[in-house]
Amino acid sequence: MTGLLLFAGDASGRSGAVGPLFDLGLADWRDVAALGRVAADTREALRNARQRRDIVGFLGEVVGAALEPRRGVDRIEPAELSSEAQRLLEAWKELDAMLEGQGLDLQLGMAAFARDLVSYGRDVAPMSYRKLLGEEREAALEALRLQVRMRADRATALAARMRDFATRAGAFAALFAGFERDPAARIALREAPELCLAYDDDGQVRLEPVKGGAARQFWRLRHDPATDAHRLQSAADPALYLHIAADDKLWTLANTSTPFGFPLVSEGPRPCVGPLDEAPARSDLFLIPPRQGANIENVAFPSHALDVGADGGVQAGAVLKLWEKTGLPSQQWAFSPPPRSRREPGLYDLIAAAAQLAQTVAGVRGLRGDWNAVLDDLEAGPGAAPADLDAVLAAWRRMADQAEAALGEFEAETRAFDAACP
Repeated sequence: MTGLLLFAGDASGRSGAVGPLFDLGLADWRDVAALGRVAADTREALRNARQRRDIVGFLGEVVGAALEPRRGVDRIEPAELSSEAQRLLEAWKELDAMLEGQGLDLQLGMAAFARDLVSYGRDVAPMSYRKLLGEEREAALEALRLQVRMRADRATALAARMRDFATRAGAFAALFAGFERDPAARIALREAPELCLAYDDDGQVRLEPVKGGAARQFWRLRHDPATDAHRLQSAADPALYLHIAADDKLWTLANTSTPFGFPLVSEGPRPCVGPLDEAPARSDLFLIPPRQGANIENVAFPSHALDVGADGGVQAGAVLKLWEKTGLPSQQWAFSPPPRSRREPGLYDLIAAAAQLAQTVAGVRGLRGDWNAVLDDLEAGPGAAPADLDAVLAAWRRMADQAEAALGEFEAETRAFDAACP
């Protein structure tokens, strides 16, 4: 059935549309404006940091002290970012450039679209719909066609801008979805990459063939800013960490040197995996490559490194030990993927909110079709009885109320956007 009841309800009939009209999530438009504000905030922070020439330096200013250059390093090259992080940054810059160039057009167009719904639901429909059931039907129908066509044309222009916005926002959000802040990594010997560290049910750490991909082969690196070291957390069980076992005698001996500066004992306390509740202080903090060469060194044992070659050589099943530094291949480790630089998590944190908002924007569908559905139903002619009119007008009023509420939220965000773009 076509007719007046379709003008603000379920579209069907000649329009060919399906589902509620103008089902655009109008209240979510504030997220579009918020994305513009996030872009403006970031852009302003970058501009304020242009005494630094490279983009990594800009990001350091944006995200604060956590991204300050390492001590003794005057300049950090952009290459410190991984290729994935560089692609993510480029996608963000494209979206940001679009917002800077067309953000105002989007703001004005979206506000106009909401106002069109408000004026139609509160003014045009109550004034004209009753005339469709009377002797002034043809004149009222022509006036309504004009009102709807004007709104459809404005929605068409907005839809074109929104498609560009949604395409860029969607590309950015999709790329961001594949960028992990702290990806789980395998820890393998550099000269035997087919063997990596894993642990058994007793918490003993051994070399295990990479082939098979057991979950216990993967570790997450948790940075400790106070020591610039990392905790190695099991990706399979986040409650478990690699640490040096408690052994008072060996802890003392391994940190005692001979008169010639060599460790008093070659082997330190046993590395193990378990909860940290009763682990000795600093036993879970490790300096990892590339900062300390290829050694993995516990901060409490500066003369020792993790080693698997003391007994029986490097082979599957070899037990991890804490051994005096030798520089041999049994102490040379590599992470796959390589550890994130300190700046890469900062990049992730900087644009995480923008990625979430971009996903919302990318989901906005076309805007023009619903006004065309109303126009099609007008062309089909009213099929409702006078008794139906009150329900039709009430539906339009509800839609106008929703659009006005969305407009208020949207304009609050755009004011914040404007304030950030002096």
